[in-house]
Amino acid sequence: MSHSAEHIPISDHFLSNQLVEEMQADIRGRFLINEPMSGHTSFRIGGPASLYAYPGSIEDVSKLIKFCVSKGIQYTIIGYGTNMLVSDMGFDGCVIDLAESCRNIDIDGNRLIAGAGQWGNDIVRKAAENGLGGLEKLSGIPGGLGGWLKMNCGAFGSSISDHLISTNVICNEGKIQTISKHDAKYSYRSSTGLDGKTIFGAEFLLVPEKSEKLLQVVEDTITERYRRNIMTLPSAGSLFKNPPDNYAAKLIESVGGKGMQFGGMEISPSHANFAINTRGGTASDVVDLINTIKMLVQDNHNIELELELQLLGFNDEI
Repeated sequence: MSHSAEHIPISDHFLSNQLVEEMQADIRGRFLINEPMSGHTSFRIGGPASLYAYPGSIEDVSKLIKFCVSKGIQYTIIGYGTNMLVSDMGFDGCVIDLAESCRNIDIDGNRLIAGAGQWGNDIVRKAAENGLGGLEKLSGIPGGLGGWLKMNCGAFGSSISDHLISTNVICNEGKIQTISKHDAKYSYRSSTGLDGKTIFGAEFLLVPEKSEKLLQVVEDTITERYRRNIMTLPSAGSLFKNPPDNYAAKLIESVGGKGMQFGGMEISPSHANFAINTRGGTASDVVDLINTIKMLVQDNHNIELELELQLLGFNDEI
């Protein structure tokens, strides 16, 4: 999700260097210019980001957001890029990466507090090892906590929001807030109350359980996930959300989508809602797959599939 409706183009190398100098005067962190996004997404696809930043702390994230807003620079937040398709043209703005600054996991009784930049599976395992249940069915889902919360990720009848108390966010103006589970407005694969806000952490109230039992569920869940779809090639997980009372994969399979190819991209032969990068696929190959599948499902079932994949750097190609 990128921010700032009206933004200035910053792809000019001189301007990018100038902006980095200004940022470094007050903001701790690492700043890269024209950073290829293919190295930051699980699809291994994407042109360059004009600026790519690893802020040093949550305070630096807040300062950087304020800076981008004040300068009219479009910005987006990234953790691990596991649910993201970046345009071949890249992103003319600032990508703010939380994977270095928001990595805490703290346990206090039955409460678990974690940073948005922490790998989700590490949080699940840490909870299980400490005898705290409620997250174990999410084992094996790729991505960081921030992405999990934003998309309200779920599997096997469990969702990340089930045991959530509150989410810590930074608003557009850089102000830090705590948003209750109720106010985050969680629903299937969405959290509309968090739109336009940057998640940097969350607190959960979990359920005491024997750690041996929980760790066994973790292993069984990962085994089952691999059995259902073997993803050894670059992928970004589900392309589409499941429509009400239906399954996107079933609909795609019914219109001959399984195994469909455009360029270097293919719909997985083992899961019709997954696109895999088989041989140097591009974002435009993925767009061709998405548009073709949407049209076939619409024509054959009168159902409009809604993307689960997050887009960055696109205008109206999809």
